[in-house]
Amino acid sequence: VGSGQGLIRLLQFSGILSANDNFQKKLQLSWWKELIKDYFAPKAIMKFTLWKDNSRQEAKPFEIGTAILPRFFLVTAQSGVKSMSLSLDGARERLYSTGHSIIECVTAVWTYKYTNGYTVTLRGPLTVHVIISAPTPPSTGSPGSNGTASGGGSPPSALLRFEDFQFDALYHDKYIAVEHIEGIENTMNGPTPDVGPHGQSQNTDRSDEQRVPVERGSVPLGPVNAFGIPQATMRCLEVCLTYILNGCWRAHISSSWQRVWARWPT
Repeated sequence: VGSGQGLIRLLQFSGILSANDNFQKKLQLSWWKELIKDYFAPKAIMKFTLWKDNSRQEAKPFEIGTAILPRFFLVTAQSGVKSMSLSLDGARERLYSTGHSIIECVTAVWTYKYTNGYTVTLRGPLTVHVIISAPTPPSTGSPGSNGTASGGGSPPSALLRFEDFQFDALYHDKYIAVEHIEGIENTMNGPTPDVGPHGQSQNTDRSDEQRVPVERGSVPLGPVNAFGIPQATMRCLEVCLTYILNGCWRAHISSSWQRVWARWPT
């Protein structure tokens, strides 16, 4: 690791998220569990920070463990996300220690494509720690990402996994495909623009370009909240975080009472 192997592994993960031919599988919790097991170390943490309304006034930081990650991705898919992808322009990988590298990208883009025509991009710095770990035995329904050949070849002796995955979504943008805007005419009437001999338009005055009036156009309801993710996904993270904190608190109280009870005279 340290010479691009971890970056290739991260792009493989992005490729599986972006595939459109397995959308029905993405609606199954078991599929996400296998994917997370293949790509994340058992004690890995995804640190996900979201900023409200593209401002630096209010943020929601989340630390998502491997027990919660499959549910996080499942709820996101159930909210209408048909594909996701990571754009890593300018990413660099460097060796951190033996069998451990760090991928850093200050201009990463996490793109979500929705079934209702919206595309939402989260933009910000990304840092991923990649380690060499022992592979897990493949199981039925696995996304097939653990390096095992489709023809039944022997499993790899080692596997690259993400130990720490941190993404700070400083900004988010929302777009919608034109074909999902109701009320827009598909054809335009009027003269054909004057085109030069090499295909360039000879009319540089954009005030005369053809326009399509939209009097009663409508678009689907936006799929994300002010932080750039589906509200159901946000609620899932908040509920899971509350559950974990309450569980840790109960465990702490229980152990404290056990120590008190042990010192109590009988």
